[in-house]
Amino acid sequence: MDSVENVANWDFIQTYKDRAHARLRERWSAQGLGPGADDRMLVVGEELSVPLELVKQGRLDGLWNDHFRALIRPALLGRNEDHEPGFEWTVRKAIDCRNLGFSRGVQAVNYLTSHDVEGHRRERLYNFFRNAGVEDIERRIKLGFVCLLTAVGIPMILAGEEFADEHDLFDRGGHVTQGGGKQVDPINYRRLADPMRQRVFQYVARLVKLRTTHPALAADETDFIHVDFNDGNRVLVWRRGPTHDPVVVVANFSDFMTPNPASPAAEYVAPNWPPAPRGKSWREFTQDRAVPPEWVARETIYPWEAKVYVLA
Repeated sequence: MDSVENVANWDFIQTYKDRAHARLRERWSAQGLGPGADDRMLVVGEELSVPLELVKQGRLDGLWNDHFRALIRPALLGRNEDHEPGFEWTVRKAIDCRNLGFSRGVQAVNYLTSHDVEGHRRERLYNFFRNAGVEDIERRIKLGFVCLLTAVGIPMILAGEEFADEHDLFDRGGHVTQGGGKQVDPINYRRLADPMRQRVFQYVARLVKLRTTHPALAADETDFIHVDFNDGNRVLVWRRGPTHDPVVVVANFSDFMTPNPASPAAEYVAPNWPPAPRGKSWREFTQDRAVPPEWVARETIYPWEAKVYVLA
């Protein structure tokens, strides 16, 4: 339901949601499919102010979580969200929507970018980083997608962001406005031929596959097992899912790099790493490579990089 605040009648919103579920159950039952119809449909509301009472009162199943965008955009610049006193909680709230007042991930639709690309920190990612004077755009877009696709909640991707498309239509002042390019700038699929954008596309495709197949990312369980803010570092490690089969993310939101990373002795130690059950070992998923047992929780890290580990 678009712009639910403008409906201005929460009873109507709930009636609409309840009737939608009832109609699905009727059709489901008519096909002899038994229980489970409600597990296959959500009625979600779009409202950028995120009125959580609509979910808490059961009037909607979920809401667009614009807080995720507002939190992760400054984090990808190494900054706190404007209303957060610290960087750690900027990231924690983005990765686990339950820290924002949602009770379950199924209630929150997270996104890096929405169709509302007008204004500060709302641009397409490529434009956002370019406007911020960032040079390593590829790495930061990849880091953003790791956050989106390992966060608690339902990920949503604005078409074109998966290959770092950029906005082309602006008004006479060089801004995106309702009358100057907002929501009418077509995706430029020719940009997929650009090597950087093709790398982003393949990276996001792998993460989408992980998101849609790994049970840990369908759970709400989240634990931050390591935080490092020493000497200007901004490294956080979070575990998603149960301890026996988790996904572990090492995310570096800073220019920090393991000293002499090519040296055989170089390492970055991430304590509290979950042990691998007997017969299983760790793999770094985005690069599809095995991690030698002696290097588990000790691999080097690079600026604005995320590594995603799974058991195999």
